[in-house]
Amino acid sequence: MADSQRVLVVGGTHGNEVTGVHLVRRLQRNPQELTRDSFTAQTLLANLPAMAANRRYLEQDLNRCFTAALLNSEPQNGEQVLAHEINEKYGPKGADSPTDWIIDLHTTTANMGVTLVVQQHDPQAVDMALYVQQKMPDVVIFDENCTRDEDPFLCSIGQHSMLIEVGPVPQGLLRWDVFEQTARALAHALDFIDLRARGEDSLPSPRQADMYQFIEKLHLPRDEHGAICGMIHPELQDRDYRELSPGDPIFISVDGETIPFDYPESVHVAFVNEAAYYDQAHGLSLMRKRTVSWEGE
Repeated sequence: MADSQRVLVVGGTHGNEVTGVHLVRRLQRNPQELTRDSFTAQTLLANLPAMAANRRYLEQDLNRCFTAALLNSEPQNGEQVLAHEINEKYGPKGADSPTDWIIDLHTTTANMGVTLVVQQHDPQAVDMALYVQQKMPDVVIFDENCTRDEDPFLCSIGQHSMLIEVGPVPQGLLRWDVFEQTARALAHALDFIDLRARGEDSLPSPRQADMYQFIEKLHLPRDEHGAICGMIHPELQDRDYRELSPGDPIFISVDGETIPFDYPESVHVAFVNEAAYYDQAHGLSLMRKRTVSWEGE
């Protein structure tokens, strides 16, 4: 076997996203699915207490606990303790992390299909997303834009990382189509790591892809006490990645009053009516669609 890379596949970062949990368990029973010529991947079920409770998290979202600031401070709750333990085992976080790749498996209640979340500062991960998109043309590339130190995701402790997000599927529920799409995307991602190690990834140079870059999250309508008093407008429901222009219907109150989109530009939407974000009353994310070109490494 060639000089081996350290690759980690993670499920259960959110305890009620059971697709990743059950896929990791399948991989643990069938390690040949994780084996390539240049490496054998490891697996991690990240938040066992939240998994046992079938909850996203118990005290704090584990996938928001991996900023450099939190990892370098005294942990304040169970999820922060877990983050420190995971960083100690697979990190430390940074460009010299001993873990070459981390791929984290997630699901969403939103109608987002297969979405690959990567960071601008990680061109190898962007290459991986493009490779998977070549194999699965309906895949969407979601481009986060923050520094490694600011990145709160578990997968950010690796040198390179990608988050696979597939939906729609309710929390705590298994669906074969979502499970199979997740498994396919993961298999292609592992193939990419192996092919890249052998100089055979076959990507064009220069490369080009459409990507959606996160702008901000918008709150659902709330009353004077902060309680949710409205919902996603039916014209927008289940239409993730559609373009939303100023004046378009975005929310509807519980009394049936349409609330138009009040924004200075047309943007795209994602995580539309994501159930996991109701704890903060967020209704959707705004995205800017860009066509990106870059040179291969």
